[in-house]
Amino acid sequence: MARKFLIIFSTAICFLLSAGKVLAQTYTFTPQTATKSAGIEFAVTVGINVGTKKTIGADLKITYDGTLLEVVKVENGDFFSEGGFNSSSGLVYVSYGVDTTAVPKTGSGDYAVLTLKGKRAGSAVLTVACSTQTSDSNIWDEASNDIINCAGIKNPVYSISTSSAVTTPTLSISTPTPPVSGITLPTVFSLGIGVVLTVLGLALII
Repeated sequence: MARKFLIIFSTAICFLLSAGKVLAQTYTFTPQTATKSAGIEFAVTVGINVGTKKTIGADLKITYDGTLLEVVKVENGDFFSEGGFNSSSGLVYVSYGVDTTAVPKTGSGDYAVLTLKGKRAGSAVLTVACSTQTSDSNIWDEASNDIINCAGIKNPVYSISTSSAVTTPTLSISTPTPPVSGITLPTVFSLGIGVVLTVLGLALII
């Protein structure tokens, strides 16, 4: 019985250690999923976790549908002190690292903050380009080895909805029709009666 318990306990420990290992040397996104209105800016925090590994810098390459989403700006997080980014429609490349005189970093923190804006309705995915190549996403250890764990990265998905238009009620004002220029209709009618009576009177006198 004790041996069976020991096997189960050892298996559980191995599972926890392997799970923790998967989470190290990766990027995370907060929020991971969200629904946002088109035309409204929203922030996504990119976290980095290197575990006990000592790192001197990291690169992040993200591709996305440029017809659905726009990268408005990229700001540095609190993990690295130096770096910058380049972006174009459908692509953003971020690179941050420690100062040349600073010691390597360990643990986790905020790598960058992305400000995004939806363009039209649809499902926008931020796809992290990650492979064994050094031209995409990387996490560099103190010996300049790429230690990134691509399998531990989960691409975030954002649902963009069309913004609701506010309908402004239209105030209808009727303009009264102006009277006939000069003399009003009742006046013309009265003048006509007077002329007829005058003619009849003259006829009787004659």
